[in-house]
Amino acid sequence: MDFDDWHELELEKLQERIGYFFDDASLLKLALIHSSYKNEHGTSDCNERLEFLGDSVLQLFVSRSLFLLDTDLDEGGLTRRRAALVCGSSLRRWSEHLGLRQLLLTGKSLAREEICGSIMADAAEALLGAVYLDGGASAAEAAVDDYLSFISTCRPGETSDPKSSLQILAHEKGLGNPLYEVVSVSGPSHRPLYTVRVIIAGASAGEGEGASRKSAEFAAAREGLLSLSGERKAQ
Repeated sequence: MDFDDWHELELEKLQERIGYFFDDASLLKLALIHSSYKNEHGTSDCNERLEFLGDSVLQLFVSRSLFLLDTDLDEGGLTRRRAALVCGSSLRRWSEHLGLRQLLLTGKSLAREEICGSIMADAAEALLGAVYLDGGASAAEAAVDDYLSFISTCRPGETSDPKSSLQILAHEKGLGNPLYEVVSVSGPSHRPLYTVRVIIAGASAGEGEGASRKSAEFAAAREGLLSLSGERKAQ
């Protein structure tokens, strides 16, 4: 198997890992082209512009998640919390988890062992930018949810995802563990839409939709948090 075939196969695996399959594969490939590769090979573009966009995408959806989940924090607290979640070290760990180091195209002037953490963090942001351009806000939010879920496993003391926050709140209210069930799966096989219901104490506490089961569960958990936090009875 030559490099091009190997790279195409690994890109398929990457899409499986992030739970999103691109309609425009060129966006995914662009997210993995470093400026050193562009300079040496004369390609028309690199991932820097996608990195710029992805940084804003990440900031937006992390901010939205914190706004909904951390209702006790003021503006300063939210800003500090967001900074901790979107820092370069967290992005680097996520990119390593996804295997971006092996897939990133770099120039010969940049040896594989010289690919520093900031380059890996930039590639992670570029990937988020590519997902946003290809699939829109819902796909990008699902990818950010995946990022937050991964970060929460790296930092067990953090509750950066709605499922963790809902479980804590449900326990505080003596309601036991929330349960999640798939209500329906619609759409084409390459871009399914999941609808998931969260059940707390035997009753529905909300439903959510997403491009993957995980993202739909996150969306349902947000609805559950609104239900429990607002002290509204689950229907």
